[in-house]
Amino acid sequence: MAWIKVAAVADVPPGTMKQVTVNEDEIAVYHAEDGFYATSDVCTHASESLSRGRLLGHVVACPKHGGKFDIRTGEAVAPPCVIPLQTYPVEVRGDEVWIDYEEW
Repeated sequence: MAWIKVAAVADVPPGTMKQVTVNEDEIAVYHAEDGFYATSDVCTHASESLSRGRLLGHVVACPKHGGKFDIRTGEAVAPPCVIPLQTYPVEVRGDEVWIDYEEW
């Protein structure tokens, strides 16, 4: 495991999300009301970028079919999604957002 800086805090205002790429993996960084979260950015149902969808609290909705995932756990919470997302531990260090990234 390795901690990697993925964004500046200012790049992801509260209530928004941002796609970042780490070693060719697309990762979504979310700024929820209680802090930052990170998951794989690719919907497990339709291979669509989740960071182009909608963030509602702790739930991200896929822009293609509307399936939803809990950004805290990666769990699929609305069909047609059933396979969970990969999640990553997140730390804010000063004005930077870091994730604990491990290649699978």
